[in-house]
Amino acid sequence: MSELNNLNTDSWFYAYNPLLEQIPIFKEFDDVMNAMAFNPLEGIDINSLSFVDRVGLLAGEKSPLEPTMKSVRTAITWHGMLMNGLRTRNPTIAANKAFYHEFLRCAQEGNKLPISPTKGMSINVIKGPTGTGKTVTHQRFCACFPQVIDHGRIDAAGWNNMRQLVYLNVDLSHDGTRGGFLVSILCEMDKLLGTNYAIDLRRQYKTVETLAVATIGRLYAHFTGIIFVDEAQLRNIVKSPQAGEMQMFLLKLMNSGIPLVFSGNECAFDWLTYSQDKSRFALTQESVFSPIGAMNEPDADVEWDALFDGVSSYYLLKKPITNREMCSITLRRCSGGIARLALSLWSYAQTDALYENRETITPADIQTAYESASYDEVRTLADGFHYKKSELLALYPDVNDEFYEKLWRPSDDNAQVKTTQTNENLITEPQTKTKQSKTLSGKTKLHLEQERNRKKDEKRAKMFATMSPDDIRQQGLIESNLTSLENLRIKIEKGDI
Repeated sequence: MSELNNLNTDSWFYAYNPLLEQIPIFKEFDDVMNAMAFNPLEGIDINSLSFVDRVGLLAGEKSPLEPTMKSVRTAITWHGMLMNGLRTRNPTIAANKAFYHEFLRCAQEGNKLPISPTKGMSINVIKGPTGTGKTVTHQRFCACFPQVIDHGRIDAAGWNNMRQLVYLNVDLSHDGTRGGFLVSILCEMDKLLGTNYAIDLRRQYKTVETLAVATIGRLYAHFTGIIFVDEAQLRNIVKSPQAGEMQMFLLKLMNSGIPLVFSGNECAFDWLTYSQDKSRFALTQESVFSPIGAMNEPDADVEWDALFDGVSSYYLLKKPITNREMCSITLRRCSGGIARLALSLWSYAQTDALYENRETITPADIQTAYESASYDEVRTLADGFHYKKSELLALYPDVNDEFYEKLWRPSDDNAQVKTTQTNENLITEPQTKTKQSKTLSGKTKLHLEQERNRKKDEKRAKMFATMSPDDIRQQGLIESNLTSLENLRIKIEKGDI
């Protein structure tokens, strides 16, 4: 036993590490759940609020969270990435210290960066339709940690002082260029660290290639713990004229050993083609945030109860909720299990109650909010997920309706689906035998994506041209959808969608 204790003491995992000194360490599942739970109304005396204050709180920014199993599992994954990433870069270990200085020297000279011994081990993908809890999970995770830690003199690390960047949030540039992405990174670092990298580095490094190397060097210099890259969608990666260059930069960033989280919608990451890239993204379990119940998950009821607890905690009326259980059932149906839509309906219902001098809300109030004009643009989205009608999801370009169509199709149709897909591929795609031809160029990917979008638009238009109100009622959809569906049909015919 004593030998085991000595081994543990000497292990890199347990070694003294100044990078971890001010980082909260969670040990159990409940620790993470309690740290992430958040009620914006906590500490506010609801009864003392004025009418205007109540309406203002319902209309303003709000992100209550009662963590679901999915959000806690995702946060634990990120915590492990952060902690182990800092452990493997422990600056008191001689080999790490030597690698650190070699990395910074290469970055300063604009040379090829050495590859971290831990390359590819800390990458996670979080994706799903908008409004399903990705952002609030990310926000609550980050709120558990200091973003910048100021270290004084630490002889074991060779520091006189050090500003440690625990996490960095950055969006991919909308034009899909490396230059735009690099500027976003440097400007965010300047804001947090009080540096002037966005100006100084661009003056020093005249090409995008050398600036990219220098930027990764600055991230490494500040022992950046984890980077969250948002808006990782196809239009940013593939449709940019610099698609290849952007992909290569992201791969260099992966190879640096800094943990990365890529967040996007369901259509994200289609640009990955090489097995080595796909395998890196598969090193941690993908975090897929879908509307509750959409993935036919066995624990959907438990997940919804947690979501409803969080949403219903944002309550500003004087009397308790009337028929809480039926409110939960109604809200789940009317929101399609989408967290953001559930919170919107919950706020709509309370706001209307306040204006009508009522002191509680009922299931009927949620139904009324669902039928209101304010909900017209998203009602079909909610119904598509609740009734599992993928043809309704086809109205929204950023929702992968084809994925849900296959998921919800009866299992006895699977063989026919595969046969049809195979035949379509034989007809629409040229047959090639060479290994090289399987790697699609950015232009080819763009063409295929445009073709898919064209077929999707035709599918929407055809659906609306042939769908009658009776058909919709036979499918079990709520009749109040008809107006919004007709409006969407008109937009399609005009080319607005």
